[in-house]
Amino acid sequence: MAQPRTFTIGAGQPMHGDDVKQWQKDVARIFANMKIECPIVIDGIYGQATRAYTAELCYADGMIAKKVMANGVTPQLRERIIKGKLTATEKKAKASQKRKDYRATLRKRWAPNAVHSPVAKILADSWGWHPGIHDGLDVICLPSAPIFAMCKAKVIDVRSSGWWGLGAPTDPALKAKGDGIIQIQVLETVGPFKKGMHIGYGHAEGAVVKVGQVVAAGEHLGHAGFANAWHIHLMVNNGSEGTRGVGTQDPRPLLDYAVKNG
Repeated sequence: MAQPRTFTIGAGQPMHGDDVKQWQKDVARIFANMKIECPIVIDGIYGQATRAYTAELCYADGMIAKKVMANGVTPQLRERIIKGKLTATEKKAKASQKRKDYRATLRKRWAPNAVHSPVAKILADSWGWHPGIHDGLDVICLPSAPIFAMCKAKVIDVRSSGWWGLGAPTDPALKAKGDGIIQIQVLETVGPFKKGMHIGYGHAEGAVVKVGQVVAAGEHLGHAGFANAWHIHLMVNNGSEGTRGVGTQDPRPLLDYAVKNG
């Protein structure tokens, strides 16, 4: 049976293996016990990022990272952290206001965004919601731009065609480039996003999600389609419209909030 390794960073290829992956899982779990969502990647590679997260954990736990990690992340150090074997000095440090403030800072810094812009770069959004004339907000973007979930939601409708039906252009070949739709149901109330709301992404093509899937804010849904311009027709309703794909309220407050806070 192989002896437990000490994780270090040298001049050659980074250390990797199942033991590193397990340590990354342990780091995430111990941070979670502190109610901190550490964004460590569980990839089994001990690189600069994993070392940095380990150092952050040591300090959050009351240790002095420079001291305890002087010879790398040893099996003994990992065991101490996992089992909470702190010295009296470390216990006192962990309970100090300074370390409490540090943990609060990490908690805030690593908290996942509750909202996200529907596309990475908005070129224009001038043609807005006009009841009886235009039931959404046209978010103009780059060709085939990835579109994202604006909040935590459940996918309730994915159609590659058949949503648009009417409108310019009349050329069927052009219309096919923007005839799809993706709709999501909001699962958590955040700012103007209310639980139960439906958000529709009209002209959505190339869906990468399925009906019933739960997505987080910023999760990739599909790509923007073409309808006179590359854009998504952003629609919002209170959920009473089922999956018809219509908007009954102005999406502007949601878009502005998502862009500002995402």
